[in-house]
Amino acid sequence: MTAERLAAAAGCSRFALYRAFRAEFGLAPSDYQRQLRLRHARALLRSGAAPADAASATGFADQAHFSRWFQRVYGITPGAFRRA
Repeated sequence: MTAERLAAAAGCSRFALYRAFRAEFGLAPSDYQRQLRLRHARALLRSGAAPADAASATGFADQAHFSRWFQRVYGITPGAFRRA
């Protein structure tokens, strides 16, 4: 869901939405969404999915983008996580 659609549903501007979301959750909506996508990808890897498939299934632009974020957040590459 885009920020514009979320703001329209909440009846406020996109900037008001960002401020309220950050005040409530401590991070921007895009950061929160990325965390959810990474958690889902981690579950897929745990169940045996290939990193490329996990990246695709969770909406990352490509495997390299997914790998950079996964390693930044979890400190390990998706492939190493899958093998562990």
